[in-house]
Amino acid sequence: FSPCLQVVSNLPFNISTDVVKQLLPMGDIFSEVVLLLQDETASRLVDASLRTSEYRPINIFVNFYSDPEYKLKVLRTNFFPQPNVDAAVVAFKLKKPSEYPAIVSPKSFFSLVNSAFNGKRKMLRRSLQHICTAPEIEEALGNVGVPVTSRPEELTLDDFVRLHNLIVKA
Repeated sequence: FSPCLQVVSNLPFNISTDVVKQLLPMGDIFSEVVLLLQDETASRLVDASLRTSEYRPINIFVNFYSDPEYKLKVLRTNFFPQPNVDAAVVAFKLKKPSEYPAIVSPKSFFSLVNSAFNGKRKMLRRSLQHICTAPEIEEALGNVGVPVTSRPEELTLDDFVRLHNLIVKA
């Protein structure tokens, strides 16, 4: 079975992130999701860089399930009635489930990512202490190859995958 179905939509801006969270894990059904989003949201989903305040759990989620591409900006003057913000077209090329990073459980993975970012300015050894001890976290961070003083916005998707697989037991 080769998914060839695509989703193309102009979403109400206020529900776009929730819809993205529902659609992106559907790589077994859809090959691509193309959405018209608020420009600021589109940029945040696609372009957020490590070590910036814009880097959030949603970026890990988007890259886990897809290869996103910012296609084009659509000025607010192209709409009637005219909104207060510009829009942008984003194409998410969905990964098939076999292409997802190798983890025990998406639920436990995203729980770890969200926990890490709940204490965004905290070091991971603090924000993840409810999962295991600080020394265990420090050992895992060392095995991942990142400093034990790392904060969540300093880790890539691959770093989080390796950290999860070292910390979370099946």
